[in-house]
This record gives sequence, structure tokens and C-alpha cells, in this order.
Amino acid sequence: MTPEPAPARDLRRLRSYTFFTVIGSGPLALALAALFLANADGGVRPLAAGAAVGSVALCTAGLALHWHGQGPLRRRLLWAASLALLLAGAAVEAGAGEIGPAWGAPAGLLAAEGALLWSRPGRRSLALLLGTAAAGALSGFAMGLGVMDPGAMLTTVILVPSIAIGIVCQLWHYRVAQELERARGLAADLAIAEERLRFAAELHDVQGGHLQAIMLKTQVAQRYREIDPELADAEVHAVEELAREALRDMRAVVGGYRKTALTDEIDSAARILKSAGVQATVPDASPDLDEDTERLLGLLVREATTNLIRHAEPTAANVSIVEVDAQVTVTVVNDGAAEAAAPGNGLSMLAKRFDEAGGSVEHALDNGEWTVRGTLPRPVVPRPRQAPRARRRVRRR
Repeated sequence: MTPEPAPARDLRRLRSYTFFTVIGSGPLALALAALFLANADGGVRPLAAGAAVGSVALCTAGLALHWHGQGPLRRRLLWAASLALLLAGAAVEAGAGEIGPAWGAPAGLLAAEGALLWSRPGRRSLALLLGTAAAGALSGFAMGLGVMDPGAMLTTVILVPSIAIGIVCQLWHYRVAQELERARGLAADLAIAEERLRFAAELHDVQGGHLQAIMLKTQVAQRYREIDPELADAEVHAVEELAREALRDMRAVVGGYRKTALTDEIDSAARILKSAGVQATVPDASPDLDEDTERLLGLLVREATTNLIRHAEPTAANVSIVEVDAQVTVTVVNDGAAEAAAPGNGLSMLAKRFDEAGGSVEHALDNGEWTVRGTLPRPVVPRPRQAPRARRRVRRR
């Protein structure tokens, strides 16, 4: 469960919080030990205080090595030296009177470092339980010898698992966050790969039939080249028409000019964003538009979604549709945009197509939010004529 030194996009704050929490447990344990030692009968004993400081410092250094992924050998030496100092300090205090609760917090640090050092992930709960049981057994033994009162024993039994579980749980929480971030990145990659496969399948379906027909027509033309030149010439012209149609269809697939429903593109964008771990807000329905307008607005949603997945680090995205003054505007807004970049070929081609249709494409960066907005004239969709309503006959009584 060693944290990686290079956090993912949204883990920087969690990494800093976890680091300062784990490493800060050392000064906290030392402060508790100093407080108990200061209130002990007979005042502060220098040897006991020095042993507490040394034990906490060595154990904190071991936790720091664990955080940075260092090898276990130095950590084991530090853990053993810290344990020896803790036992020596407790023995010094026992020789001068009674053992107080000052050693509970350093023992909690030792239990946490021992669970991280000597046990595998998945068995650290058992290691923490064994560490708590060992601290309780030693405290009970000391109380049986008359060198520890029940209050000190109870404080030790409470402090050891509290500090140890807090440290281990903080590291476990950060590890889980790392795994979730990797899973989100993998889901985004899979979503893009799925879109590429869909495009490849569409291109294959479009061109496969054309190429098969061209091959057959060419074979027929070769067969009738000497027998019936006129028929062969007709077949050659048919091959030419098929080639032109194939070229048109290929350009339509590559340029996205095939039938594109705005609602389908919005649903696809929502699925891709969700798989990438982005909180997406999309409209429930789209207005009734003609085919060309739906195609262009759908391409805008597709291009904006692809760009924000590839070039940004978003956590939230919003897709909205507004109809004002006989115009339809689709806006895609996402956060996580670090800096403004030059528009790529996709946005440039979209802007040209929108201009040809009497609309416009705008994009801007404001406070880390990247906005892509496409506006087109609202087409006039003729309403079907309604049949005249049949008159209701009211039956007189």
C-alpha cells in the first residue's frame, strides 16, 4: 500500500492532506506523551522524556520512509530502535514510581508502523488487533506488578488502537482513491476506443458493399470487353458511378455528415463522460430540428466531448440547449481546462460549416472553465395539417 510519488489529476489535495495527517501523528503523539509526563507524580523525568522523544521521532521517520516507498530494511531498524526506546522509557518510569499513560500514544505509532511493515494488505486489521492486544497485555502485566494503575491501563488501551487505526485508515483511503482514479482513466480510454471501433465498423459497412460491387462490375466489364464492347463500356461507367458514390460516402463518414441525431449524440456524450468519472448534466430532450441542423449541433457535442476528455482534466460538464429569437444554441461547458490552446482541426472545420449554415461557433476559457457554443438559425419545421374534427352529435333526450 505504498503511495505513488506522482499523484493523478485530482489527488493532489488528498495526497497533501493524507501526508500531513500521517506525518502529523508523530508530533501529536509526542504532545500527548509530554502532557502526561508533565502531570506525572515527581515531575518530568529527563530519561523518560528523552526516550519518548526518540521513540516518536524514529517511528515518524519510518512512516515517512513508508510514504516515499523506501525499502523495509531501514524501516525495520527504525521500528526496532523505537520499540526499544519506548520499553526503556517505560522501565525508567516504573523504577521511579508508576508507569503513567504517556506511552499509549507512542505505542499507537508503533502499532501502525508495525501493521504497515510486518503485514500484507488485507491482513492489517488483524495486525492492528494483535498490536492492541499486546499493548493491553503488557499494561495488564504492569498493573499486576503494581507499577501501573487501572486508569493508565485504560488510557493506553484506548490510545493505541485510536492512533494506529487512524493512520492506517488514512493511507488505505488514499490508496483506494488512487485505484478509483486509475479505473476512471481506463474507462475513458475504453470509451474512446469503443467510439473508434464504432467508426471503423461504420466505415466498413459503408465501403464494403461499394468495393464488392466495384469488383464484380469490373469483372463483368473485362468479360464482355471483346464480346460486347457496348455492354463493357456501360459496366465501366457503372464502376465510375459506384466509385464516386463510395467517395461521397467515405467523406460523409469521415466528416460526420451521415445521419446524426442530436439526442443520440447527447446520450453518447453523457455515457462517455460518466465512464470517465465526469459529472455530466445534459438536457432531457432536444427540440424538433431538421436533419442538417441536428447533424451540425450533434457534431458540436461530439467534438466538444472528445476534446474535453483528451485535453482537459474535468470533474463536471454541462450540455444545454437554448432557443431564443429563432436561433438554437448548444453550449458545452467543462472545468479542468488548464490553459487556452489553439483550436484544432475539428473546431476549425465545425466553425466553417456553421458559417456556411448561417451560424457561428465560439469557444473561450474563463476561470478554468472551457466553453464551446454553437448557434444556428432555427429552422421552420412545417406542421402536419390536422384533419378536421368530427362534430360531436349530442343526443337529445
